[in-house]
Amino acid sequence: MLDEIRYAPSKDTKVAYRIVGSGSPLVIVSGLGDSMDAWKESIVQTLAKEYCVILPDNRGMGLTKIGSIAPQKMTISQYAEDVFAVIQKEGLTGICLLGHSMGGMIAQEFALSYPDTVKKLMLFATDYGPESSYRARLMNRCVLPLQALSVIAPWHTKGFRAGACAIASWKGTAERLSTIQCKTLLLFGDTDFLMHIEVGHEMHTMISTSALKVVAGGTHRMHDLYPREFAKTVQAFFGEAAEQKKE
Repeated sequence: MLDEIRYAPSKDTKVAYRIVGSGSPLVIVSGLGDSMDAWKESIVQTLAKEYCVILPDNRGMGLTKIGSIAPQKMTISQYAEDVFAVIQKEGLTGICLLGHSMGGMIAQEFALSYPDTVKKLMLFATDYGPESSYRARLMNRCVLPLQALSVIAPWHTKGFRAGACAIASWKGTAERLSTIQCKTLLLFGDTDFLMHIEVGHEMHTMISTSALKVVAGGTHRMHDLYPREFAKTVQAFFGEAAEQKKE
């Protein structure tokens, strides 16, 4: 089975990504501070039996160098452009796109910028920006101090600082989510402290083609706690796209 690390040029850096398996392309975008190695191998191998799984490293994380962009200037849109560089390098169309947390923000920007490229979209434990009700009440209290801390704290990497700054400066997608036309699954846990289920319900009303799945006892990193169940959820949602790709 194919299992390689490849690189795609994107402006001032090369985006590293792992490509595993064969079949319909499934691109998984990681959250703040995570790299391709953060995804449990059991999840990757299970999905790789049905899909060509592609796991990019965001700028400054894992094997992807941050390039010349200063951490405080990094944007969610730039992360999305980096993902597109991977898609271009592989010559892909009709991808299944999954984004977790900050990766879900990146996935939203990608789907809005390249709607013809995305067949199905899964937004996992994320929000739609500073206008999200829970972000307005709680996350701004966390994200803005996190941005300041990550600029001055020497123990955080440039990649982590870049991600924190990108989240804090992101204007969000509140006015644009209604334009998403592909089938979308919103996956939330009902005990997620960071990305509250309330935001999932809001996004569900904004995206007419969406379904909302709430996992009882699910946390922000429930894919780590319940890898088998998570993989099954991904397979169930993207399965139709995979079957259509084979026809």
